[in-house]
Amino acid sequence: LMAFVSHMGTSTQCGHYVAHIFKEGRWVIFNDCKVAVSSEPPKDMGYLYFFERVHGHAETA
Repeated sequence: LMAFVSHMGTSTQCGHYVAHIFKEGRWVIFNDCKVAVSSEPPKDMGYLYFFERVHGHAETA
């Protein structure tokens, strides 16, 4: 897992989306113009997840 997008708000009709990116060995939250280290990113609350393929491993079907 290299990044994920989550929603902050009371419902899908209210709030906005933020991105958490694993960068330089730590999680960073990007929330509009605010960028900060995220000590406990809500990985279980993601709407969209980004993974990086690791080369050299056998692919499974």
